[in-house]
Amino acid sequence: MTNKTVCANSKTREVKAAIYCRLSKDDANEGTSASIQNQEELLRGYCKEQGWNVAGVFRDDGYSGMNQNRPGFQRMLSEIERGKFDVVLTKDLSRLGRDYADTGKLIGETFPKKRIRYIAVNDSVDTSQFRSSGNDMMALKTVMNEYYSRDVSSKVHSSYMTKAKSGKFTGCLAPFGYKKDPEDKNHLIIDDDTAWIVRKIFEMALDGRGANYIRRKLEEMEVPCPAWWNRQKGLRNHVTKFEKADPERGRFMWDFTTIKEILSNPVYVGAIASQKADWRFKIGWMGDKKAEDWIVVENMHEALIDRETYDIVQEKVESRKRPDAFGNFSLFAGVLKCGQCGSALSIRRASPKTNDRVYTCSRYNKYGVAHCSQHRIPYDTLYNIVLDEIRKCARQALSDEQDAAEELRAQFGEDAERQAIERSIAADTERIRSLERVIERLYSDVTDGKITEENFTRILDRSQAEQETLRHRVALNSERLEQETREQQDRTRFLELIRGYADIRELDAATLNHLVRKIVIQEDIDGDAIRQTVEIHFNFNNQADKVSLIRK
Repeated sequence: MTNKTVCANSKTREVKAAIYCRLSKDDANEGTSASIQNQEELLRGYCKEQGWNVAGVFRDDGYSGMNQNRPGFQRMLSEIERGKFDVVLTKDLSRLGRDYADTGKLIGETFPKKRIRYIAVNDSVDTSQFRSSGNDMMALKTVMNEYYSRDVSSKVHSSYMTKAKSGKFTGCLAPFGYKKDPEDKNHLIIDDDTAWIVRKIFEMALDGRGANYIRRKLEEMEVPCPAWWNRQKGLRNHVTKFEKADPERGRFMWDFTTIKEILSNPVYVGAIASQKADWRFKIGWMGDKKAEDWIVVENMHEALIDRETYDIVQEKVESRKRPDAFGNFSLFAGVLKCGQCGSALSIRRASPKTNDRVYTCSRYNKYGVAHCSQHRIPYDTLYNIVLDEIRKCARQALSDEQDAAEELRAQFGEDAERQAIERSIAADTERIRSLERVIERLYSDVTDGKITEENFTRILDRSQAEQETLRHRVALNSERLEQETREQQDRTRFLELIRGYADIRELDAATLNHLVRKIVIQEDIDGDAIRQTVEIHFNFNNQADKVSLIRK
């Protein structure tokens, strides 16, 4: 039936129709029948049958119906506010939206106030026909549309959780320094074009440099930011605010947050960290989760940074401080710790009358003697102790280099105990394989009736119990060998690291952070005497150097 007017008027006027088409990623699974083009053709045909003029077509391709933040949808609402249309048409109710409350308000309040007639063609919904069967079912349909979206959201989340727990990468873009494996999009491989930049960033952080210094250095070196690299590789067209402001040199300006994210991302030690953000159905992003709530699966791809370097950088980033109230930059910021409570030691003036500086426990400063002791140590005293220990270790490394090398070879290369462990692993592994063959024969024998089920169960239980014991022993011995290998590598790296500082005259932050992981001040109060021990924990060295002091 042809209907050229929206309501009964004395004068017939042209009906101006708005067509709205929407397709989300999930709807695309329904095939071509749900396509934007198909929806538009259906609705144009309907308008032609009614003799209506199509005054506007609005499309949202790839947008969820669970919220109204859709560009095409918002443009249509703006046009409706200006009185441009008489009727709005969609293929079905779910195209208008899948949120029960939003869609109900739109049809029940917004459209009537603007005298808009709404039609969902395939659902037989027409707000001008109060007794239509489609109108009677409209409330139920909107509820079912929302239920559908909730169900899809739950299934998508479940799929992502499964991938996250199995260590599969699910991001749109690979982390900077990596690229997606052409053979498996859920696996990462090193991107040789950018991996060196990540290593340089960690190298500077290991030397105690903060994110601001690192980004200034990268600009000085004229290293392009990740957004530029993504455009060169055809991955994204995003242009940063720095590039917009300075088209010539903006690509060399790195965002502070980007540096921090790179330094904190465990992906660079071969791990996949997923589920970092808290998302809720219908609400969206609720905030970032704490690192301990991430799903992290280790050893999923080749590492760019070794674990020890990464861990040291995390400690330095976590405890890095700004200049103090007197404008002094603390040389030992991020390194100096209280041996009693684990808090950082903060620097201050010894007295208002002098410029002498001392370190004291920050917990003691805040809460008093009930929570910790002072752990007071003069800046100059600490400076000289650390400088002397660095010189001593460096000279010892130089003088004992040949002896140390021979010791390492004896300990880790020709060590009889290590060889015995390797033989034990080999023998246990072979025994496990032998038991596998025994179990296979057992199944064959019980099937052929050569042994009873009782004997089968008894032998099977005994074989599997022995296998479990052997596997446990192999795992323990393998870990022991790996630990010895790591200690050997760390010892070698420490000797290489320290030997160049035998004649060092001054200590700066870069040298300190390059050599030292942390310094711990231990304190024992005995009457009026205070005995202190300064523990210097060097990078790649498990043994702490200790210097004792007595303070009164």
